[in-house]
Amino acid sequence: MKKLFYLFTILFAVVFAACEGTEPPTSNKVETGASENITKTSATLKGAVNVDIATYNSVEFGVMYDTLLAEVNNRSAQMVKGSVLMGKDFSINLADLTENTKYYYCAYLLLNGMQYEFGEVKEFVTLASNDTPDVPENPDTPDIPENPDTPEQPEDPEQPEDPSTPGSGTFVAEPFSVSATKTVTFSPGNLQYHPANDEWRFAPSQLDYVGADNAKISPSYNGWIDLFGWGTGNNPTNTSNYYKDYSTFVDWGVNKIGNDAPNTWRTLTGEEWEYLLWGRPNAEQLKGVARVNRVNGLILLPDSWTCPSGVTFKSGFNDDYGSYDYAAYQTFSSSEWTKLEASGAVFLPAAGYRGVYSVSQVQYDGRYWSASEGAVGYICYIGFYSNVDDVDGGNCFSGQSVRLVQD
Repeated sequence: MKKLFYLFTILFAVVFAACEGTEPPTSNKVETGASENITKTSATLKGAVNVDIATYNSVEFGVMYDTLLAEVNNRSAQMVKGSVLMGKDFSINLADLTENTKYYYCAYLLLNGMQYEFGEVKEFVTLASNDTPDVPENPDTPDIPENPDTPEQPEDPEQPEDPSTPGSGTFVAEPFSVSATKTVTFSPGNLQYHPANDEWRFAPSQLDYVGADNAKISPSYNGWIDLFGWGTGNNPTNTSNYYKDYSTFVDWGVNKIGNDAPNTWRTLTGEEWEYLLWGRPNAEQLKGVARVNRVNGLILLPDSWTCPSGVTFKSGFNDDYGSYDYAAYQTFSSSEWTKLEASGAVFLPAAGYRGVYSVSQVQYDGRYWSASEGAVGYICYIGFYSNVDDVDGGNCFSGQSVRLVQD
């Protein structure tokens, strides 16, 4: 069974190395990855950490970037620190870039607060006003295949393919083991909150998520949010980036949610997530990634499950590790999902996460809080992409999804 994995925060430092205009040496301890999701003013940069971070007292990782190659070569460019590893991989989302401009970047790794390692320098160009985004040409992140049997990636991932999206009316709560002696049932959708009305509810459908509008979070926002800082059951619009402002966990289940009385629901612990995902009997056969009605996510199946007639379910993940293609693994139509949902299937949308300034990785990355606290400022959560799931540790102030359960 996988173990809880926590990262530790460290102080920011700046280092100068090599002479201007020369190509600096690189290290195989950290790897510079692809540039993706490039627009006129933003981009996502990838990297990988190729060391066992548990053998170091402190670890920092991220990317360095600049419009001048010399600044990157001299290690004097701007550094942006990452917060979470998925396996060995991380991604950094850059904003406020200049359109139609070439940028140089490399991944960096800081070990024990003094030893810097750098990946190779790469480059990307932001789009001009009349450009349209290209699919990244990188063997580490393959293009989404053009397969007539599977739907294309939606231009707007928040709009379902079929307006009659299956809702909680077809959801049947079945038991899931979270320990050798305890079972739970899941709520019929992700938790959502309306700040202006001070109202809690479960999403109208298991496929529903808010997405980019979570960036509008404020005490007066007149709309729904569903990405919350850790333990903010009593303060759901908390956006502080100071970990001590999240020092006490307040379960979201203490609230009246829809018509359910307070304390009807609760949050799984990290250990319970671990057992459900990897420890219960036949665990690996009871989960699988998929695109359901143009929404990407992870399907969890109850302990005693029979596949409904007319549906074929494939457990597991996309083996192409660099791919974010859920649809290439398996796709379910609206009618097929209705049958799966009625058989007790739970769907966790890949709803992304909210950083300090923006919402990232919608339709690529799913992050769901646990009730377990780890190292200072880092909290255990379940995370997944199309190719992997893990119980990891993330900043307590990161806005992430919440899916509640009943004993």
